[in-house]
Amino acid sequence: MNTKTLPVLSIATLAYLIQPLTAGEWSRWHGPNGDNIVEAAKNFNPDLNNWKIAWQEQVGLGYATVTTADGRAYTMGHDGESSETIVCFDAATGKKIWDYTYQGDLIPKMHVGGPNASVVIDGNNAYAISKDGQVINLNAKNGKKNWSAKLIELLEIELPNWGFGSSAVVYKGDILISAGKTIALDKRTGEPSWISNVDRAAGYGTPVVFTKSGKDYIAATDADGISILNASNGKEIGRHDQKVQYNLNATTATMLNDEGAIFFHNNTNSAVLDFDGKSLTEKWSDRKLKNPFTSSVKYGNSLYGLNGKQGSSAILYSLNTSTGEHNWEVRDYGFASLIGVGETLLILTEDGNLITAPANAKEYKEISRKKLIDKTCWTNPTYAGGKIYIRNDQGILICLTPA
Repeated sequence: MNTKTLPVLSIATLAYLIQPLTAGEWSRWHGPNGDNIVEAAKNFNPDLNNWKIAWQEQVGLGYATVTTADGRAYTMGHDGESSETIVCFDAATGKKIWDYTYQGDLIPKMHVGGPNASVVIDGNNAYAISKDGQVINLNAKNGKKNWSAKLIELLEIELPNWGFGSSAVVYKGDILISAGKTIALDKRTGEPSWISNVDRAAGYGTPVVFTKSGKDYIAATDADGISILNASNGKEIGRHDQKVQYNLNATTATMLNDEGAIFFHNNTNSAVLDFDGKSLTEKWSDRKLKNPFTSSVKYGNSLYGLNGKQGSSAILYSLNTSTGEHNWEVRDYGFASLIGVGETLLILTEDGNLITAPANAKEYKEISRKKLIDKTCWTNPTYAGGKIYIRNDQGILICLTPA
């Protein structure tokens, strides 16, 4: 491992520029604060033996997470033939409130296919991105379409090899989407406000907005690395190149807000990068540490994540963000995704085991493990409104509540 001690950095505290959210909602990709962590309800019990299945529904093929707002749960799925559907459920009962179906490509390459992006809720608006790059704005209350746009046409690109993966990010009056180029669309009309000025091969991660010295920037990943863009016009300011396997960079950068650094991870290596307002500098990197699909969560000075590809050989780890040194690792863990609920890690393994463990940098100590679902689970779990949501690639969606 190549490690260096991080100096005291001057980047201001990370500010995710979104409207205020009710505590416990999960209305966008990576949760209310964009850090994959959500506040735990007072009745949250980390022992999964004290949870039960409240309802279960079929939502179609794909990997879209569940997002929530105002007592409603949203997700997406594909019928396996020619149609994709955005669906809204009553979070308490699982009763379908509305759905919106449209023609869309499945794109099943080395997986079952179907949508990757999360439905993003902003007030009365729902924003969704199909696997083939349709951007759709619906009324979040009744599912009626306001507008739609096609990323292939707007960006003047060919369909990415694995389709589109970026979720929309609400920023001021726009939504931001990355697919090699990053685009800002007026959230009221769908018209482009700007398109980033440098062509890049498409990646599949979601852009991240952050603030440094009173200015807003975007961290956008692509097939060959990560760029820092001016949030007002998309102009590229800083760049870090990193060739990834199969041109498949599918993760979202993690902002290390208390140290002013960016954790950039992919299927070939991981690194902490410092942005000084003009350029990106690598502080440490580790070619053995690989996060191919899932993002990490950060508590204090420690990151928790998965190292390795799909299968039982993946490693669950905790590391020190300042030095890159590992706190602990659990081998042969199985590929998984994870979020933070209060001070608890909520982990969903590839084969459908839901696991809880404390976010403890000193040791890994499993609290509970519960087998809930079959087939392949590559979708982040969601915790919102005191409920846990999980799904598999076949479209089985399960909502858990305290028993």
